[in-house]
Amino acid sequence: MSITIASAAFGQKTKYVLMSARICNQIHKLKHRIPSSSNPGNSIFVGSVAERKVHTCLYLQTSKSSRNANSTSKVYELLKKMPKKVDVKELQELRLARRQKVRKYPPSTVYLQVLGSGAPGAPKSLYVFTEQARYLFNCGEGSQRLAYEHRVKLSMMEHILITHKSWSNVGGLPGILLTLQDTGVPEISLHGPPGIESLYYDTRHFIRFRDLNIKYKHYKEGDGVIGESNDPLSIQAVPIWAKKVESSSEEGEETIDDITNEKEDVEDLYAHEKPWAKKRPYLSANANPARRRQNQEESKLCKDLSIAYVCRPPPKAGALLLEKCVKAGITPGPLLGELKRGKDVTLEDGRVVRAADVTAPDDPGPVFIVIEIPTDAYLDSLLECPTFMQYQPSEASDSDLAEVVVHFTPSHVMANPRYQEWMSRFSPSTNHIIANDASSCMGSEAVHRLQYKLNHLSEDLFPLLQDKSIPITEEDRQESNSDNTAENVIFSNDEKSSEKENVESNSSSKHIVGPTHQAHTLLTYHIRPKKKIDGSNRLMLKPQSYVKECYEEEKFEPALLSAKAKLESTSLKEHKKKSATQNYPDVIFLGTGSCIPNKTRNTSGILVNISVDKTLLLDCGEGTYGQLVRLLGLNEADKALQNLAAVYVSHLHADHHIGFINILLGRRKAFQRAGITEIPKLPLLAPQKILAYLISFHANFEPVLQDFSLIANHKLLTQNFILEKEPYEELCSQLDMKKIDMTYVIHCPNSFGVAWTHVDGWKLVYSGDTMPCSGLVEIGQNCDLLIHEATMEDELEDDARIKTHSTTSQAIQVGRDMNAENILLTHFSQRYAKVPLFENDLPEKVGIAFDNMRVAFKNLPKLRHLYGALVAMFSDDYDEMLEKTAKKRAAKENLRLQLEELSNKEEIQGNKRAKQEQSSTL
Repeated sequence: MSITIASAAFGQKTKYVLMSARICNQIHKLKHRIPSSSNPGNSIFVGSVAERKVHTCLYLQTSKSSRNANSTSKVYELLKKMPKKVDVKELQELRLARRQKVRKYPPSTVYLQVLGSGAPGAPKSLYVFTEQARYLFNCGEGSQRLAYEHRVKLSMMEHILITHKSWSNVGGLPGILLTLQDTGVPEISLHGPPGIESLYYDTRHFIRFRDLNIKYKHYKEGDGVIGESNDPLSIQAVPIWAKKVESSSEEGEETIDDITNEKEDVEDLYAHEKPWAKKRPYLSANANPARRRQNQEESKLCKDLSIAYVCRPPPKAGALLLEKCVKAGITPGPLLGELKRGKDVTLEDGRVVRAADVTAPDDPGPVFIVIEIPTDAYLDSLLECPTFMQYQPSEASDSDLAEVVVHFTPSHVMANPRYQEWMSRFSPSTNHIIANDASSCMGSEAVHRLQYKLNHLSEDLFPLLQDKSIPITEEDRQESNSDNTAENVIFSNDEKSSEKENVESNSSSKHIVGPTHQAHTLLTYHIRPKKKIDGSNRLMLKPQSYVKECYEEEKFEPALLSAKAKLESTSLKEHKKKSATQNYPDVIFLGTGSCIPNKTRNTSGILVNISVDKTLLLDCGEGTYGQLVRLLGLNEADKALQNLAAVYVSHLHADHHIGFINILLGRRKAFQRAGITEIPKLPLLAPQKILAYLISFHANFEPVLQDFSLIANHKLLTQNFILEKEPYEELCSQLDMKKIDMTYVIHCPNSFGVAWTHVDGWKLVYSGDTMPCSGLVEIGQNCDLLIHEATMEDELEDDARIKTHSTTSQAIQVGRDMNAENILLTHFSQRYAKVPLFENDLPEKVGIAFDNMRVAFKNLPKLRHLYGALVAMFSDDYDEMLEKTAKKRAAKENLRLQLEELSNKEEIQGNKRAKQEQSSTL
């Protein structure tokens, strides 16, 4: 088990690996000398899973032998001395001291950088950098993954500012907060319309925040002024209200009462991993039921509120111009310091050198504005707001003119002549950055890099992504003649047109007077020291280069040829089978990683194409919708969502369901783009407790309850089936299923595994997250495909047991026990981002899942033949993992020898004491 100590002083992570769980296991084994596999005491989990409705974690009972007790106590004393805990308060004091030191002077560098462009499937987020602190404006779903890929430093983040209460602005907030916690940030201030803090409170049972203090700052607090006087940015919150419209539905009002009591009945879904860990601190405003009720009422009233932010760095004295100092006869020494502080100095010859003559002009601090006008209903308030006039030519001095305005406003509102007229009020020198649905950049080059490499192995299993938003470099474009690349070529030519023309093509150009720039990831605007737009970091694809990287590995080419030969042989054999003509079911992996997303693997999401017009989604972690758009393209993604017959959620850990809201919203837009106004409800098969979270989101943010109907998983348990006959038959009919079986599995409370039996006879089993589970084996007998989690390598079996996950070998054995025709492994720990570890080649009938892999049943036998080529393709990563595994084995063996030596010494001393006692008795 790895305990991470986050350095709050410097924003760095220091890891101390404590093998406490393994030590306990070793102690237990040493006590019994010869451990027996049949002894239930040797396993943390005992008892038959199939015989229980709810699984319970039973911990080992230690022997009461005094000799062994002495040995155990010494080991635990050693553990107590190990640096597994730090004084968080001390680290926070160090961070505060550093903060006060660096804030004696105004920031020298300030820039705005687009993290998420707001394109369909991409987040909306703006990162603002200063030396002393970082700011994030809006935090759409997928922001965490983009920040990780592009190495956006979050360790000095202090403020997150939300413009409007919508999922497109807050969907990535839980993930970003987890990242901030991991990087050592002790406290974060959350700003925006009242109610955004409810997202933190409502996720408290499935997202762990242990050491991060989250403070919500009301937009009226301090007359709307955000931060302290010595902060690197002065920020003014500007409320903009929508024009009141009679609501046709009171559903949102009714639900607040419904959740008041239900929300209190929550469980810590990670308690089984660290039962000794401290409980998560709650926002004090939400800890009191009466205060929470008051906050909910205010949140409901503020659903029609959008907040703009007027930002400005403090004034900065002009820099010394050394060339002018030399010409003036200034020698190095204290006189330079006096001039830098703006004081005139007198030279030895009596000449007076004025500071103004040898320094650059003072920088008053350029103004930038961040704004979102969600609908036309806000335009009256926007046009009448006097605050913005202070930064427009009609009332402002040259130093107060807005330098740049960042618009999160959707394209249909920006096209409104009234909004265009408001933009025209700013100076012709004011730049406008537009981050909305008119953008096309999805922000990830790493996903394309991996897919091009995998596509080189198999075009059928790893189709090229239909996200054409990132242009291909000129060199690669000339080398490539493929159809898929050609589409990118056309786009890249379009990209050469000016940013201004790109924006004006979507709106009336007569009102836009300043330079406009459609956002793309890493588009940067420098505020200080020099004011300029910078698009030099624009993402570019290099397909030929990616493939060439594979051949730089010595073993790749022979491994590829071997794999191609095996694939061809397999295709000939399968062609003779009847199943070879069947294209359905077709399984698309949208996320195959665990816990948090990284560049290679997103969190869990599997789309099953049951037929040409029917799909099923198994789990949907953060970014699932974005993955769907990236792989299929927006039009095909819309079709897939219109064909979505049901969503299944295996359990309530965030990496398995936090993306559900975006799936609902994307599905609604898909129907609307198709001209369909009557949107059918989407069946959601999930643990019952997901409803409290969704109801709260509906009440505090935007309506979603009308788009789905919940069928609680526990009603479909094979051993205790309680779902009424009529809705069950309707569900099966809607999914073309003959039977749906569920079972509890061994993970957190209310974790489920499921078996889907189709009317055509095929059977698919999905484990969700679990340890090896006999209940899953029972419902999965003779399935055509088992999709099973394989979070950890075999060497980490103890860790897997603690976290209630499976190792690769355990997952494969489950498949063998249920006589599965094919086994696909997924949900890999992010330590195996590329290829998971196996002792030997992949066993028969076993395959490894990758993000954006698409496999029909007829192609399943091909998967095992790719492993050798994959290992060769990612040999550096694989060798590094082997080295780490070897070190773990050595450390484990060393620990075993030390414990054995300690036990032997205790035994010898015990024998001596026994002989002495016997002698004294005689």
